[in-house]
Amino acid sequence: MEQVQSDLNGPMDWTDMMNLFVGKGRVKRAAIYDLKGKCLAASEDPNIPQDEIISIVRCLNEKYVVLNKPIFALFFEEERYVCFHATPNTIVGRTVSDFFVAYRCDDFVIIAFADIIVNPKFSCIGEVWTFGSEIRSRMEISAFIG
Repeated sequence: MEQVQSDLNGPMDWTDMMNLFVGKGRVKRAAIYDLKGKCLAASEDPNIPQDEIISIVRCLNEKYVVLNKPIFALFFEEERYVCFHATPNTIVGRTVSDFFVAYRCDDFVIIAFADIIVNPKFSCIGEVWTFGSEIRSRMEISAFIG
């Protein structure tokens, strides 16, 4: 497993980073996948088949059109999520009770699930984007340090 440099206690692996992200309590569960659908780390068993991850990657690779945001559906286990592109690198999907955010950050995809609640103090999309930036920074530092 690839390791990235930790600010506090030496090397930190993908799982440590995932546990810190979910430990904030703003998302229920999350996972990081490579672009071929392989799970690099997860807060718990994500129960998302590899072909669904590949579908998400394909959707993220499609041309993003600002004024024409087609709605589509993805299935995770037996749950049907109605989805749309929020940005060229972000897909949001929802059911009646929860939603997910899929964010492509360089060569990996972060997927986070949260309950549908209105909390003006944070944005799940913002949390995922911030987490992606943290990972990218740690990878750059790790590559620089060697």
